[in-house]
Amino acid sequence: MSHIKYWILGLFILAGAAFGPACSKSRTDQPTTVTESGLQVVKNPSRPTHGKASLSLTEEFALSGRTEGDDSFETIDSFAVDADGTIFLCDEEAALIKVFSGEGALLGSFPTSGPEQGGLERPHIAGISSGGELAVESGGHRKLVFYSRDGRPVRETSLAGRNIFRLSVDGRGRILLHHYRYVRPNVLYYVRLYDDGLKEIKTYGQSWEPQSVGNALYAYLPILWWTIDARGGVVYGNPQRYEIQVFDPEGVTVRIIRKEHHAVPISEAEKEAYQREYAKAPYVRIHFPEAHSAYQKFTVDEQGRIYVMTWERAPGGVGYWYDVFDEKGIYTARIPLSRMPQIWSGDRLYTLERYASGKVVLTRNRFEWTLR
Repeated sequence: MSHIKYWILGLFILAGAAFGPACSKSRTDQPTTVTESGLQVVKNPSRPTHGKASLSLTEEFALSGRTEGDDSFETIDSFAVDADGTIFLCDEEAALIKVFSGEGALLGSFPTSGPEQGGLERPHIAGISSGGELAVESGGHRKLVFYSRDGRPVRETSLAGRNIFRLSVDGRGRILLHHYRYVRPNVLYYVRLYDDGLKEIKTYGQSWEPQSVGNALYAYLPILWWTIDARGGVVYGNPQRYEIQVFDPEGVTVRIIRKEHHAVPISEAEKEAYQREYAKAPYVRIHFPEAHSAYQKFTVDEQGRIYVMTWERAPGGVGYWYDVFDEKGIYTARIPLSRMPQIWSGDRLYTLERYASGKVVLTRNRFEWTLR
């Protein structure tokens, strides 16, 4: 009788062992939302909730600059789009801002000049406020110059004494700076929000990285990434891990998004391409990590969807796969895109492509989602 009891008990144990992983798998295959230290954390599995999804793009027009006449330009260094679809295009070589309508017609242009000097050195559009002021960074002069819609410089903010990796200006005129500071043998990167007078409001995060100096070059380091969403909030991430933080316009954390992640190894082809691009001298030694960071960068559309650019190449080797999270932080879809998204405005997507020939093309596309 005791043997029968043990035999029956063994069946229950085996059944539990078989049933347990199935239950566990069922649970881990679904997104979950938990609270950690008072913050909402969305944990996503490695697969999206929609196995079949597509983002269809219909090109409406393209600006390439390779035409004759006033609407031609040498290159596009940066651009901005305001609420009514007007496009402000920065031609760095000509130190001009060219203005195009929502239909792609030239409306006019104005030089990137400050109140007391000629054209700004290395101008770059940093954003546009809800009041219509266009913020243009002068990398050479270490300042931000704000222009009215008709091209008049109305004010400026000095950026002297600051090492800036990247910057942007939100709709309220506040300035988001991506700083770096050398603390050998490392570099400290940090992202900080300031008011329009450069008074500190909030630090979003920071990261230490080894410094490339002398004959040592560190490749494919994870780079802090951030963007300003349609509400004026900040979406921030450190790709050392697959985590993205969403903040409201006042800097309060709305949610933290995490996703199961499998590192993508750095291929030999990528190493060879990197060496051709950056190792100009034979004595330069490039340090490659074994695998890429969790992701490259991301953009956010006006519905709050986050498009995360992974390191996985899209079919045919053109573009990359993107992980898409909805406004609640749920991993919704995985799609290939041949063009990197730049600005989402309503149901339009603006992309900027640079070709090996030197040609630069700004494209406006109507987009539509299909989820199944």
